[in-house]
Amino acid sequence: MTGQSHKRSEKTDVLFGIDRNVNAILEFINNSEYRYDVYADSKCPPYVIKIEAIRKLYIEFVRRGGHIRFITEITKENLGYCKEIIKFVELRHIEGLKGIVRINEKEYQSNLAVQESKLASILLHSKLKKNVELQRHAFDTLWKNAIPAQQCIKEIETAGGGEDSRGKESRRTMQLWTNVGQNQYAIRVVGKSDLLATTNQNAQYSDLLEESEYLEELEYDWNYTLSHWISNLIDNQSLAYSPGRTRDKNNQR
Repeated sequence: MTGQSHKRSEKTDVLFGIDRNVNAILEFINNSEYRYDVYADSKCPPYVIKIEAIRKLYIEFVRRGGHIRFITEITKENLGYCKEIIKFVELRHIEGLKGIVRINEKEYQSNLAVQESKLASILLHSKLKKNVELQRHAFDTLWKNAIPAQQCIKEIETAGGGEDSRGKESRRTMQLWTNVGQNQYAIRVVGKSDLLATTNQNAQYSDLLEESEYLEELEYDWNYTLSHWISNLIDNQSLAYSPGRTRDKNNQR
C-alpha cells in the first residue's frame, strides 16, 4: 500500500458540536450493509434514543435486514433508555466501558470525548483491512463476555433501581423561524426570548417553520446548527416539489 492510499484509508478528525458528531454517525450507519456493532460507555444510550435522526436510522437499518449488536454499561440512570434500545438492537452489558467504537463490514470508527459538555470529540475513522479485523476481533471477545441485557435489567429492577431517568430530565424545544419573505432564518429555544443564531439580525422573524428537541445538557454550535437546519429544509422542499413527485400526485388524481 502506498503512502497516499494509506492516508485515504485512515483519517483522524476533531469534531465539535452535536451536529457534526451526529452526521459522522449517520454516514457510518449508511455505509453499513448488514452488520453494525457498537460498544460505548453508559452515556451513549440516551443519545441514541433522544436524537431522532440516529434512532430512525437504527430502525431503518434493522428493517432492511441489518443486525445491530450493542454493548454498553447498563445502569439505573440509563435503564429507561436501554429498555427502549433493546426494541431494535441486541443489547449486552459490560461495566467500565469508555468512549465509543463502531464497526461494520469494511470500516472502523471511534470517538474519544475531549470536552463532554460541548460533545467535542476526536474521531478516528479507518478502512484499513487489518485495523477493521482487529477491532472486529476485540468486539467479538467483548460480546462473548458481556451479560445479556435482560439479565442485567432484571437485576437492577430487583434491587430497586429501576426508575426511568427520562421522566426526570427537562425537555425543551428549539424552533426554526423565518421572515415574511422566507429568505432569512433564525433559531429560538422555547422559553427564551433571545435568538440564538440568525442569518440576518435585522430581519423580523414572524413565521415558525419547524421544531426539534433541544438537549439542554449539551452546548450547541448554533451557527452550524442553523446552517445545517436550513440545508435540510431546502433539501426536503426540493424533494417535495420535484417533477417526479408532481407527476405521482397527478397520476393519483
